[in-house]
Amino acid sequence: MNDVSVQLTDLLADPALRLRPLTSHCHEGPRPIRWVASTELPDPLPFLRAGELMLTTAMLERSRSEWDDLLHRLAALPVAGLGFGTGLVHREVPGYVVERAEHAGLALFGSPVEVPFVQISRWVADRVFAERYAQVRRTADVQDALLRELLSGRGLPGLLRRLHGHLDAGAVSVTAPDGRLLARHPAASEAPAPGTPGTPGTPGTPGTPGTPGTPITVDGVPVARLATERTTARQDLLSFAASVLGLEVARQQAVLTGRRELLGQVVEDVVHRTVPDAEARRRLAAHGIDPAVPHAVVLARVPAGPARLRALPWTLGPLLDRGGDVLPTALVEDSVAVFVPEGVDADATAHTVLERLRAAGPGVRVGVGARRPGVAGLRLGWFEARQAGSTGAGVRTAAPLSLTGLLLGNLDLPLRELGDSVLAPLLRYDAEHGGELLRTLRTYLAHDARPAPAAEALTLHRNSLRHRLRRIEELTGRSLDRLDDRMELWLALHAREAGGEATG
Repeated sequence: MNDVSVQLTDLLADPALRLRPLTSHCHEGPRPIRWVASTELPDPLPFLRAGELMLTTAMLERSRSEWDDLLHRLAALPVAGLGFGTGLVHREVPGYVVERAEHAGLALFGSPVEVPFVQISRWVADRVFAERYAQVRRTADVQDALLRELLSGRGLPGLLRRLHGHLDAGAVSVTAPDGRLLARHPAASEAPAPGTPGTPGTPGTPGTPGTPGTPITVDGVPVARLATERTTARQDLLSFAASVLGLEVARQQAVLTGRRELLGQVVEDVVHRTVPDAEARRRLAAHGIDPAVPHAVVLARVPAGPARLRALPWTLGPLLDRGGDVLPTALVEDSVAVFVPEGVDADATAHTVLERLRAAGPGVRVGVGARRPGVAGLRLGWFEARQAGSTGAGVRTAAPLSLTGLLLGNLDLPLRELGDSVLAPLLRYDAEHGGELLRTLRTYLAHDARPAPAAEALTLHRNSLRHRLRRIEELTGRSLDRLDDRMELWLALHAREAGGEATG
């Protein structure tokens, strides 16, 4: 809020107060009065602030040098002026006080005893409060206009246009945390239009230099910045606009999350075959997916969990534009599925999804399935993308889907528990004896059950390896010579890893 502008010249000009200007500085330039302080202290300076009007009757006797020191210090602060009360202690303001105030550059005026200091204080207070109320009212009117602009059909463009008119600080822009320009008013004639930033498969536009800006937050997390081209004195309006934008983004996020979850329910039914293919085609079409067109499935998993995935606006473009996703996007548990039709680069979409979802937390895994037509094609693409994403963080393209990969990619199964039950004797033995039976088994099976390369990889003598293998067979009750038993142990090892067990 701007400083008040109650001026000393206005105070001196009011005939009802009968104040007498005594130095030429009373009429020089603007001398705003921020408040009034009446004091008879020997040294009032520690209790005064710049812009205050000091009133005194000079009850305390001061030498000329003491007056000279006080007057120069008051002028240096600077106070708005010094009112000298006459008729109580002094009949007139001493001439040397007037002379030294003139020399110090201090506005000095006389106040007759008939006009009490409280009358002067009330005069200033009434005008200060009236001006502050007017400022608050003007600010409230502007804030109301900004809010109505945002909630009208004009949305963010309307708010930025109105904000630009009130701030007088050049262009007003909204940028993503990575610097991409999301919206700007007025639009930069030399820059390309932003397109639809924040949506999968659409590149952003670099932001423009300017002030650092005010963060737009959702759930305490900065999701964008509102900035002006030049520094503005109306930081209060900028902060209000950023707060309103944060609330609007959160509201639109809730709407968009609802749409994504509805598609997520359809996708779950398709994946688990709970509805006939004919019904699946009808329901998919209602969400903008034509199964007759080949689609690739981009499936991203966020370790932060479903709640954060649904609360944080990781696609700002649709939210600020009040639109839907450019590509059909579904939420299923802690995963985001994007369905990419022909003509759109699935790999580029996957990398865009990865960048957007990093706002929700680290360790995002994105898998890309092959592009196929039909409901069955979407189903296979889903499992391919999930299998690819399970191989590590970042973007992974699916290899041809295998039965083993499909089994281990089925997250509905208690994979780690199944693996633990088979390998429990080895886990106990290693824990109690500091052994390496689990590592030995993994290495032996990874080398196709061939002793020589397994022993070399473990840096073991073949006899030591044979001894460990016999102990594994005794503890698990399974023979490493039988294919069925070897397969069960191999699946148990990979099931524990797929269920979250580190390989070591």
